[in-house]
Amino acid sequence: MITAKSVRKYKETLELRSFIFNRIRAHRYFPVVVLVAVLLVIGCVHIWQRVHVIKLVKEVSRLKAENVSLTDAYKKVRSEIAALSMASRIEAYSGDSLGLKAISANRLFTLVKEKQEPLPAGGDELTAIMASIKRVARHVPVLTGNSARAGELEGIKFDSVTTKVGKR
Repeated sequence: MITAKSVRKYKETLELRSFIFNRIRAHRYFPVVVLVAVLLVIGCVHIWQRVHVIKLVKEVSRLKAENVSLTDAYKKVRSEIAALSMASRIEAYSGDSLGLKAISANRLFTLVKEKQEPLPAGGDELTAIMASIKRVARHVPVLTGNSARAGELEGIKFDSVTTKVGKR
């Protein structure tokens, strides 16, 4: 229950609070203090803004310098690639360093990958295994009478170097 005493205490507290605020607001230096506080806040914001802008200007100039150096490095690399990929340079390097020689056009050949034939559509595992065996058997070397020599190993023949497999 609300009593008259509690209502009176509430009113006094409210009046006291408003009284303090009214006393501060009614003080003769209040407008000056508010004006100084506003100017101080504006000054702080302005100084912070200037410091931030100067920091950003320094970062932009650093990034521009880095961009120029990276662009220069890119141009240098591109010119080196162009110089190293010239056909005459590659030919000279392959002849000097690797010992390769130019060959005639009739000795060139091209490897063409054969298309793999699909497995039979029977779905039978035995048919699939037989198709795989036939595919592997096509690549197994065939020994004919003309190419077989009894008890003799034949060395691998390379284009530029011949090797002999000897008995030890």
